[in-house]
Amino acid sequence: MFKMTLEIVSQLTLLAATLAATFLGFVVVFQAYRAYRRTDSRRMYHMAVGFALLTIVPFVLSLVGTLLTPAVAGGARVQSLVVPPVTRLVEVGGLAVILYSLYSE
Repeated sequence: MFKMTLEIVSQLTLLAATLAATFLGFVVVFQAYRAYRRTDSRRMYHMAVGFALLTIVPFVLSLVGTLLTPAVAGGARVQSLVVPPVTRLVEVGGLAVILYSLYSE
């Protein structure tokens, strides 16, 4: 019989929370994009791009980094030294684009 350890439960909880956050990010980006298409508002376009950079792209970067770690020489180093700063820079870029959409005319 399969025994659930605390580590397995915590990993599954983290996976579930990450997938839920990514799904909600997709919903927000989709709604902002729909608003852009309805109103042809550049502000809503930038809002959608900013939310995508803030919610979806970091997940994809982490996922790709995790999947490529075993296949690349020095992959663990890339996963620990490259992916986190790049992810944070993308998130900061997303916040900057959202801020731009709020203050642009």
